[in-house]
Order: sequence, then C-alpha cells, then structure tokens
Amino acid sequence: MSDLIITEDPSNYPVPDEGLHSAVLVDAVNLGTIETPWGPKEKVSLIYELQTTDEDGKHFIVGKRFTRSLNEKASLRKFLEKWRSMKYTSAELQQGVDLENLIGMCATLFIVLNETEERTYAKVENVLPYKNRHGDIDHFALQPSGEYTRVIYREGYKEPEEFAEAVNGQKA
Repeated sequence: MSDLIITEDPSNYPVPDEGLHSAVLVDAVNLGTIETPWGPKEKVSLIYELQTTDEDGKHFIVGKRFTRSLNEKASLRKFLEKWRSMKYTSAELQQGVDLENLIGMCATLFIVLNETEERTYAKVENVLPYKNRHGDIDHFALQPSGEYTRVIYREGYKEPEEFAEAVNGQKA
C-alpha cells in the first residue's frame, strides 16, 4: 500500500461540548421503515441547530432519532412532552402531532459525547423547554442561523422508502 493514500479521519469531525445548549429545531425528517434489532420500525429524526458554534463559526447540528409513535411509553412522546413541559391531552393525540409544525421552536438540549473506536459523536440525551433571560418558557425566542438546508430541499434527497432501502441494504 502506498504511503500517499490519505483518508478522512472521522474522529476530527467537530462536536460541541457536553452540557446544556440552546437550540432551534431546524428539521423533522421521515426516515421511513428502518430495520432495528426489534424488527422493522418507522423512524423519524428531529434535527437541531445549536446556538454554539465550532472554531470556524458554523453552528453545530445535532439530531435525535425516534420510532414514529405517540404511545404513552414511546420515546418520541416522552421527549415532546418534556420539551413542551406538559402532557398531550387525548384530544391532541387523536388529532395527531405534526412534527413539521415544531420547526423553528427553541429548546434547551442536554448533550453528551459518546466515543466509539472510530469517532466521538454528540448525542441528545435530554430536552427542556427554552427559557428566556427572565426565566419564562419562550418557544420562539431564538432564530436559526439560516446555514442549515432542510433534508427535503437538498440535492439527491431520497423519499423515506428509498432512504430506508439504502439503510436496510434491501428493498423495504
């Protein structure tokens, strides 16, 4: 093997510091049906832009994946209820929760760093409602930077079924 072969070191990808971060939800992505150790599950991802920036001045982007369920034991429902600081009513649950309507809402995220042999990555461990400088919950106090392009608007965007096929390595 030549000593001129250069590969990207994924461990050098910038990650935010551990701790609490102010953030804005910038995307809600339907990932389709993904194979999991518990069988195929419909998945969604919530993507946040942190107010914190890297050394180049770019805002950190973090995401959290969920099974697409609002069952009372579902992680997505628990996460959303913590974020809004109240439980959903049965009427709200029957009507449904449109994740697209949450884009632009602020949150306080608790970020932890996980290390693998290949890299270190940021994980959204928990969420709290964002509070302004007066201590009041304010879901729209922060604005996204505009640096982030929603997944559905990117060149090469794959519909959820097509994305799931690529992730699963087979036809869904």
